[in-house]
Amino acid sequence: MSLWNKIPFPAAAEHLPVTDRNVLAGLASVSDVHAWTTAKVDEYRKLALVLISIYNAVTPIHRLPTEILEQIFQRRWDNRAGLYLSHVCRRWRDILLHSARFWAGALESEEFDAIHATHDPVPYLKALLSRAKPHTHGMSLRFRGFPLRVVESLDSYFDRLVSLQVAVGEDDLPDRLWPALRCGMPRLRDLCIQALVTEQDIDTWSDPDYVYRVWFYEEDEDMRWSELSMLSADHLPSLIRLTCPPNILRHFSITPFRHLKLQWWENMSPDRETHPYPDHEWIGTLSVFVGHDALETLELMPWNFAEISSPALAPATFSLLRYLRIENDDAKAIAQFMILLPFPATLRIHLVNSSWYRDTDFSELLPQEDDTQLRAIVGAVDCMHIEQARLDTADSYRNYHFIRCYAADFERLRMDKYTLSPDGLIDVFRDHARITRLVLSLEESGVPIDFHAFPQLEELDVSGPYVDYTLDLLQPIQLSRTDLPRNTICPSLTRLTVRLRNPISSKEASTELDVVGSGNQCSGLREVLAQRATPYRNRLSYLEINLPSPKESGLGHSISQTTIKGLRELVDGPVIVKSGE
Repeated sequence: MSLWNKIPFPAAAEHLPVTDRNVLAGLASVSDVHAWTTAKVDEYRKLALVLISIYNAVTPIHRLPTEILEQIFQRRWDNRAGLYLSHVCRRWRDILLHSARFWAGALESEEFDAIHATHDPVPYLKALLSRAKPHTHGMSLRFRGFPLRVVESLDSYFDRLVSLQVAVGEDDLPDRLWPALRCGMPRLRDLCIQALVTEQDIDTWSDPDYVYRVWFYEEDEDMRWSELSMLSADHLPSLIRLTCPPNILRHFSITPFRHLKLQWWENMSPDRETHPYPDHEWIGTLSVFVGHDALETLELMPWNFAEISSPALAPATFSLLRYLRIENDDAKAIAQFMILLPFPATLRIHLVNSSWYRDTDFSELLPQEDDTQLRAIVGAVDCMHIEQARLDTADSYRNYHFIRCYAADFERLRMDKYTLSPDGLIDVFRDHARITRLVLSLEESGVPIDFHAFPQLEELDVSGPYVDYTLDLLQPIQLSRTDLPRNTICPSLTRLTVRLRNPISSKEASTELDVVGSGNQCSGLREVLAQRATPYRNRLSYLEINLPSPKESGLGHSISQTTIKGLRELVDGPVIVKSGE
């Protein structure tokens, strides 16, 4: 007897194809119905998956070329969680598994931590290496710790490495990294060796008697790394950029690198903030490379420079050097180094204050005792930018200045996070540089500027919430009430741009352009220009005023036509007023 009439919901069976209904009507037992429906479910599931795959295949994203999808996938990689992309669909999985560029990008984005990792990173490293091997542009790798199992996994990939960054411990350097480098890495262009500081090392520093006994600080007979073999162009023929602690630099003296960065460490234990500053005979280190004509950039990161032991030490000469960066908290040490390094005409110098507690004046950085050397640094400068910034610390804040000096639009000198003084400006620039354009971005009213430092200034661009305090410094000097003012401050100034900004706090709002009713009086600016215009006719030929955005509160956002007319009477040229957007 057919079970058709015994089906609880006969109407549901009406959705089956006619052939299936006929087969179902002919089944006589429950087990036959179970067996047939189970088979059909499996068949229809496969059919549904096929139909979904066909549907997905014609959607816009799946019509993109494989190369475009590879670039999208590569940019979506942040960490191992990016592997979920291979679970989206069959095509994505196929593309990912066969995209060497994707896996090479994954290698470059990862840092393999053999010190703090909760799981062994080597299996994951091997999987990425095997899939990235066909990538024609090579591989870039980063390691924290360099144990033997990591070295063994890299053994067959040394010829594929183009960039290697390794934080090494006391045994990693001589026993693992150095033998790997001596095996030869023919394509390696960028090598960064960092000193890995462990908890044990930090605990050792807590005892003042052993503060300099950490393995990479001193070079003596007990330090195994001091006996490392020399590396040459045979081992690293393509090396361009080298970053390493100073004490191992001499082992690279016959390699062909062109960019050098010396630093003691980068990787500290994550929950510590100890910052060691070992003394080092830094000029003795660099003397190994005197005459190293290929050197183009040199960066000296924070450490305490030891005093120069011999005043007769010959200056280090790098004829092709075009960029020098020194980051330190000791202005005297920086000036010592500057004296010993003659500067090519195109050298760009970048000096950074690494201290949060020393208010070093920028003029202390430059070797003013040697007038020739100071002229070599700032002699070609014709444009200067000074920006004031507030840098917050844990318990207070400080206002620092960022100074940039240009020669024909080429940045020649940059000084970050130093204090500014009027006397320092005069000492450095008045007699040593021809500054014709000055850009000031100042946040406070106490402006440490003396325009006597710029006797040949032609163009001034000043911005901030308190520009009136700055412009007051341009007023002619009047020795007594009966004497006429003598306009000796920037007599060549012809172009002035004023960019008004509201202060961060509305309570500190000032009125450089005083907005009085509808008159919109520009009293401060007009007074300065009026005094400069008489009696010697030091008049501007161009004036531009940029007002704050109407969305801001505090200052006025427009100037009356009467005020503009009054300014035009004092300017031999256009007076332009712009409203902020």
